[in-house]
Amino acid sequence: MAGSGRLWCALALAAGALALAGTASGQVPEGAMLPTAEEHPTAALPEASPHWVYVLEPVFPHLIASKVWMIDGDSLGVLGMVNGGYTANLALAEGGSELYLAETYWSRGTRGERSDMVTTFDGRTLDPKGEVTLPEGRFLVVPKKYDAVLTTDGRYLLSFNMDPATSVSVVDLQNQSYLTDIEVPGCGLIFPSGPRRFSMICADGSLLTVNFDEAGEAQMTRGEPFFDAENDPVFEHPGFSQKQGEAFFVSYSGMVYPVDFSGDEPQFGDAWSVVTEEEKGHWWPGGWQVAAYHPDSNRLFVNMHEGGKWTHKHAGEEVWVFDVETKERLQRITTEHGAFSSIVTQDDQPLLYTLSETQTLSAFDGTSYEHKGDVGQLGISPYLLYVVGE
Repeated sequence: MAGSGRLWCALALAAGALALAGTASGQVPEGAMLPTAEEHPTAALPEASPHWVYVLEPVFPHLIASKVWMIDGDSLGVLGMVNGGYTANLALAEGGSELYLAETYWSRGTRGERSDMVTTFDGRTLDPKGEVTLPEGRFLVVPKKYDAVLTTDGRYLLSFNMDPATSVSVVDLQNQSYLTDIEVPGCGLIFPSGPRRFSMICADGSLLTVNFDEAGEAQMTRGEPFFDAENDPVFEHPGFSQKQGEAFFVSYSGMVYPVDFSGDEPQFGDAWSVVTEEEKGHWWPGGWQVAAYHPDSNRLFVNMHEGGKWTHKHAGEEVWVFDVETKERLQRITTEHGAFSSIVTQDDQPLLYTLSETQTLSAFDGTSYEHKGDVGQLGISPYLLYVVGE
């Protein structure tokens, strides 16, 4: 009997609830009644603007889930975000039509079977649209811009690897297939200089140049050192215009080493210093992405700070602007939040972006150097900056 009583009580409660629901629905205006949404449409971004900036964040507190933030530099609004794997590296298709992430996952999150791949994302919907496995893996380290790059025609993605021998994985994006791994003799960072050609920095300060064919067969040449790797090494992120094939490597002491990658072999210009004799020993380049280059105006932007020797990881208190033709310093831009990484857009009305260690992205007019505004609280540990047309 007790069980029957509980059953009748439950039925009565259910009937009451249905009656209340019916009454409530009768009180809702007909126009406000909406069907249950069975589809989840994805909003689409417009065509990428030259003033968009892509911020790669490794998310240091939990490295298995990196992010790419997309910011509109004109409105200083967040456009979208892409999730990536462990210490992902980013590359952008021409015009920002696609994003490519070289990323790593484990089947149990932080353990289990490891898988490495290059994932293609639609640049407007930010949906994943393709994936190519990297069978030889990839080098897992703090993200560096030149650990994953596109060849100059955009067909191949080149991903740096070390296991423990150093190599470059080649992914054919056109055919969505893995081509090969090219073993390189202890050199790192990849600077594309042709449809099937790239250069790398070696431990002695020289450049290795690699040419490969559509079958993945490679030929290599190596030059003489162009900087003193032992006493005054260069930063890993030069001011580099891939379109023009021009790079400006900045050393820890402030020497600038111009390199022309546009020909079959790299050509080197005369080195010059960003600091005067009076400033030596007091002002130093520093940060992570330490230099940015705008080829149309011949301007080089360098993060600078006051300090002592070996303070190369300190963020810039200022960004110094130089004419690379005359070697003249044109401006000293004070950065309120600090410049850990910097980049300049590649259009004829450029914007300079600086990224601080306190998750603040600042925008400046790249010609008048006027401060345009900030985007604060950008993730947890944003690190690298990218723009279209580099």
